[in-house]
Amino acid sequence: MMRWALLFLLVAAPVAAADEVRPTVVSLDYCADQFVLGLADREQVRALSKDAERPFSFLRKRAVDLPRVRALAEDVIALQPDIVVRSWGGDARALKFYERMGIRTVQIGYASDMEGAARVTREVAAALGQTDRGEALVAAMPHAAPPTGRSALYVTPGGVTAGKGTMVDAIMHRAGLDNAATGTGWYSLPLETLVMQPPGLALTAFFGFDDYAFDQWSVSRHPALAYALKDADLVTMTESRLTCPAWFVADEAQDVAAALEAAQ
Repeated sequence: MMRWALLFLLVAAPVAAADEVRPTVVSLDYCADQFVLGLADREQVRALSKDAERPFSFLRKRAVDLPRVRALAEDVIALQPDIVVRSWGGDARALKFYERMGIRTVQIGYASDMEGAARVTREVAAALGQTDRGEALVAAMPHAAPPTGRSALYVTPGGVTAGKGTMVDAIMHRAGLDNAATGTGWYSLPLETLVMQPPGLALTAFFGFDDYAFDQWSVSRHPALAYALKDADLVTMTESRLTCPAWFVADEAQDVAAALEAAQ
């Protein structure tokens, strides 16, 4: 009798898991939107952030027809979600208030490499009751390209580059490149050095979004930078993939590698 009872439990357990009701969710910023749009069922989504369809939101096409909400505590609570997902959105002081109202906060962790992006994807997927979907996205992350023996410099409109310890650096290495920026973190491009030692390859992310207007006097318009890059091979990156440490950063690395191969 005990053996049959144990067999019943083993057979019934997966059915119970499959019938589990997944939590409803509100996301508070466009980075959180990417994880919710990529991992959650549409019926789980009570609301996305107001920026969900903006050009810098990579999965913006999936946001069509889904509700939006301001990242204000009273607006979020009115929707009565089970969880809120955030990267930086909303007032941090409201998080304890959400908890007191029975709304759990899922904080998207920091990641500066592919392993970190996979970890964060798994963490948010588990919170959304979508572990299998998260594992599938991580498993589909493209592998690293073989080393090319080339180095590249990352260039932004504000004259800033990305050194060691940044996701851009991880994308470069995943694409088979070395990073020509020798510093750590984000810092201003040294124009004098660039003129004397111009890069042979530059990865550009000029964030040409519809409402983006950088200063006419920014470094990106400086003639010295134009001179330094005039003979360089240029690869344009997909800017919206660079705004959040999600699984799709590996796809960006694959696209960079493909662009380099096509240019040979």
